[in-house]
Formats: sequence, C-alpha cells, structure tokens
Amino acid sequence: MMDLKTVSEILVNKGKVRGKPVAISLFKDSIPQGYEPIESEPCSIIHYAMDEGKKVYFDAEHYDCLVGVHHAGMIPGKREIVSGEYLSTTSSFFSYEGAARLKSGTRNLPPGMVKAIGAAPLDQVPNGVHVDWIVVVCNPHNANNIAACRLVQDGVQPQGSFGTSLCGELFSTPWHDKNVVLTFGDFGGRMYNRIKPDQLFVIIPIEFVDNLPAILQDFKLDANATLGFTKPPHSKFWKKKDKDKKVVAKEAEAGESPTPAFTMEWDEEARELIMKAPEGIIEFAVDNVERFAQDRGYGEITKKVVYEQMEDVGLDPEEMFTEQ
Repeated sequence: MMDLKTVSEILVNKGKVRGKPVAISLFKDSIPQGYEPIESEPCSIIHYAMDEGKKVYFDAEHYDCLVGVHHAGMIPGKREIVSGEYLSTTSSFFSYEGAARLKSGTRNLPPGMVKAIGAAPLDQVPNGVHVDWIVVVCNPHNANNIAACRLVQDGVQPQGSFGTSLCGELFSTPWHDKNVVLTFGDFGGRMYNRIKPDQLFVIIPIEFVDNLPAILQDFKLDANATLGFTKPPHSKFWKKKDKDKKVVAKEAEAGESPTPAFTMEWDEEARELIMKAPEGIIEFAVDNVERFAQDRGYGEITKKVVYEQMEDVGLDPEEMFTEQ
C-alpha cells in the first residue's frame, strides 16, 4: 500500500480536499497512545482531525450523542432512536413510517466489535496504527474524481447516501459494504463538521487508495480519441476533424509544430495559454472554450474567457496551466 503521507499530499494538492484527509481507525482492543477522547458528537471527530489537526477518539464513555455510539455498536440503541421516533415526534415533516423505515435501514457496527473509533490527520497517523478508511470533504467536482478510485479498478460504482445519519455512513457503512461512499450527511452531521453548502463527504476504504495517483496525478486521456468512439457519422465533430487534419498536414509540410484548429478569434495570450493544457485534450479544450464563448456572446477569446470557462465547469486554471 502507498505511504499515507503521499496519499495525503495527492488528495490535498490534486484532489483539492478541505483541510487534512482524515484516517479512520477501528480500535478493537485498546486505544493507541497519542489519541485524545472527545466529549462531543462522534461524527465531529472528522472536524477535529481535518481542520484542527488533532488525533481523537470516541467510545462508550466519551461522546455527546447517543445516535453516533449506537451506530458504532458501542451501546444499545435507545428505543426512540432505533424506531425513528426522535425524528417523527420532533418534526413537522417526518411521518412515523418514514422515520422508522429510514432508521431501520441505517447500518450499525456489530455490538461490542470495537472499543473505540479514532480519527487522525492522514499524514500524522502514528506508526503501527491501522487505517480502515479515509474521509475527505470537497466539492462535487473533485468528489466525482476521488470517488472513482474503486470504479476504475473493478467497475463497482461508489455508493451514494442521502438523508441518513452521517455517523452511520462514517462508521458503519464502509465496514458492511467495503465500498466507497459519497454522502452529503444529515443536518447535524454537516453542522458539527462545519460543512459548507457546496461540500460533501467521500469515504474511501483503505483497499482502494493505491488507485488515487492514476486518477488525480498521473492521468492521461486522449479526449479526441475518446470522442471518436462516441460521435455518429453525421456529427460536426468529423467535419472539424477533417479540417484539423488539413491544418496539421499544411503545418507539417511547412515544418511547423501542429496547432489545434481555432475557429474563433483568439488573442495571442489565450492561444499560448490553451497550448499549455495536458497533452491529448488541447483540441477538446479549444472546442469547449469556443462553445462557451459563443454561448456567452464573446466575439474574441482572451485569457479571461479561458479562465471563466474552466471555472464554470469546476476546473482550476492555475493548477492546469502553471504545472505544465
């Protein structure tokens, strides 16, 4: 398995996750030295590790929410929690059946299986401490890429979770399903972890982290070749392709380096900028920027237009262009 510090660096620098990636460990026998107990909600161990850089844990004695320790299998669930009545009797929107069905479908760890559950910044996990899964918080664009770390290996899609207790998804579901989990978390879980409106959680079983560099750091993609498999014969893609071939042939005859076909007016700065895009996607990038410019009514493409288009689709232009 990859070095945890390397995984952390990739998730921070390439995955653009918030704060520190968090290592979750199920402590079955004893609590390792260096981890401190919390007297707050179990799900908040993510916030303490992610934003404050602390190594913390909760157990049957140190917690401030009965729901979290119930889903972690540390104490028997209170009747109103197990039945969902704590939701249906305290809100105007949950029906009894809806709340009961929701809670009965939320996963729990087997009773007594773990003594405690710990969280630590991924790059600060003490020697000898096993990491069961990693939790990161990021925007949907980057979550989509990170969550593909199993999909690219065996085609199994990540599991989406909506509306259930965050503690169940953080501490139980990954153990049951051994799969990547994408979740927005419930109201309390988002509040206790200071989650912004455009952020969500990605939970990654440790078995799949070795695929992260291929997705986030070392990826190569020939976007035009991919499009060639998807476009029907009548697509304007092929007309543009024929035009590009003629341009390339003409440049080769003149001993010039091949350039993509620009169908709109680009200033010199914008042309130089787009040529710094990763190899294999330059033509694709040109086409996307031109479509964006046409939709917005721009007559000329400048650096500002290129940046605006990339930011519109959730890409970081500074990262793409300055690292080439």
